[in-house]
Amino acid sequence: MNHPILNRLVWPLAALLLALWGLLTGAGVHAQTPETRLTVRSGLYHAADQAFPASGPEVSGWAATLTATPRVRFTGDESWLVMELTNRSANADWVFSPHGSLIERVDARLYREGQPPQTFQTGYQAEHAYMLHYGVDITVPPGERAWLVARLSSPFYASQPEFSVPSRADYRRTVSFENFLILMALGALVTLSFYNLFIYAGTHNRSFLFYAAYMLTYCAGWAFTFHLPADVFGLRNLRLHYLWFFLLPVLNTLFYLHFLQLESRVPLLARLSRWVVWLALALLPTSFFLLAYAHVLATAVISLWLVLALVSGVVSWRQGFAPARFFVLGLLALLIPAAVILPGNVGLSPDVPFNSELFTLLGGTLDGLLLAFALADMIRLLSRQNQASIVQLQRALHLARTDNLTGLHNRYAFEQVFNAEDSARLLIVMDLDGLKGVNDQQGHTSGDELLRTFSQHLRDLEREGVTAYRLGGDEFALLAPLEAEAELTGRLQDIERAMQTNHPSSGVSFGVAHTSAAPKVSTFDEADQRMYHHKQAKKRNVRASLLT
Repeated sequence: MNHPILNRLVWPLAALLLALWGLLTGAGVHAQTPETRLTVRSGLYHAADQAFPASGPEVSGWAATLTATPRVRFTGDESWLVMELTNRSANADWVFSPHGSLIERVDARLYREGQPPQTFQTGYQAEHAYMLHYGVDITVPPGERAWLVARLSSPFYASQPEFSVPSRADYRRTVSFENFLILMALGALVTLSFYNLFIYAGTHNRSFLFYAAYMLTYCAGWAFTFHLPADVFGLRNLRLHYLWFFLLPVLNTLFYLHFLQLESRVPLLARLSRWVVWLALALLPTSFFLLAYAHVLATAVISLWLVLALVSGVVSWRQGFAPARFFVLGLLALLIPAAVILPGNVGLSPDVPFNSELFTLLGGTLDGLLLAFALADMIRLLSRQNQASIVQLQRALHLARTDNLTGLHNRYAFEQVFNAEDSARLLIVMDLDGLKGVNDQQGHTSGDELLRTFSQHLRDLEREGVTAYRLGGDEFALLAPLEAEAELTGRLQDIERAMQTNHPSSGVSFGVAHTSAAPKVSTFDEADQRMYHHKQAKKRNVRASLLT
């Protein structure tokens, strides 16, 4: 498959696959060396109206009064996190890092022996020391033990949050790498969107419009997930987060309905897909009015959409629509991260050892690239079909303008050129004399052969500006420049003599007119009359020669 648009997409795809490989092999996790390792023991507890403990030695007794919980509730929760930190390394600079899920508020205190508590805030509603990350710098000198107590508050959790305390140097490397991948992926989504909007402006193919809208929506959804509007513009409104994820099934379904031509291919799947669109639109207001359940509902709708889209793509592919293979591969790029991450989110498997949100974003970006491949392949297919149609049309036009017996242009072609011509032209109208006698005496096969012989002589006269036509029966015409009159009339007399060698009764009668001044009909009648007079004159000459 060699297509310029597909070739331009190879390098972005390779870069994204390299980023995915780097993330999965540990480049984006809090990799700590033995020299920068902190021993952490932690527990999660239900939160009520309890206040923070007054000092570090009180933390253990205070935590004993709480009710332990294995995980937070997805529909919102308030919890206590208690971490006991023992520093057996030579490093004193650390980062408290909540990650793995959006958390609206994290109010925390760090207790060190003989030191006043360090109070800090992080989470969605707080200013972040590290862009797009919740990390907060803390200090635990070598050989010391400290306690970190945090109160977590959030109206919903997209997944189970995780908490780690990496060294500051390791965390900065992680943040730099992950932010690079996040911004690269979001930039790729925006670029793909505007590139396909540009194509839509030229083609008016709605597949490109729906694709661009889908990519922009996907970009907006993940920009909110990684708090980009909050960190850059100070926009902290949780009700905007799932608006985009309810719109994803709507726009992608509109895309594949048009792209796969599903209405004509599989009407049942088209009807089911439209129901998913209406379901997503009906549930969209929950992102404003039932925020605690918006994540669960959006996940359900997205799962339904992905399964139905995958079935539609596979069926279209099996029916012979080749671009659907990229559509299917793109959906798999979305489904694979979901299959890896979602079981861990609900406790069915261990948590993945990397940034699951980033992994999902990169999977969606890969989906966008593969959908761009699908559209490019569709352009290639349409181009090939258009070229075949043009060839068929040209062949049909040629047949419509060509006389089947002689191969000359026919009367339809003559009238098109003759009536459209504005400049002065030479018109020669001809009759092939003796055709009726040949048909009557030797048969129509001989008559057809005479017509083909004469037509070949006329074809020999054709050059740039000179065209021969068969108007019907034994009538022919030439259109030529005015200055060719003497040459052509002389050549017609030569043709007549050449034909009479094998067909003594044949001849060529012709009349000449100019198309410069008179109306076209009058010009043709003038040439026709002159041809008739020429024919009569030849007959008189024959009679006179017979009498002498």
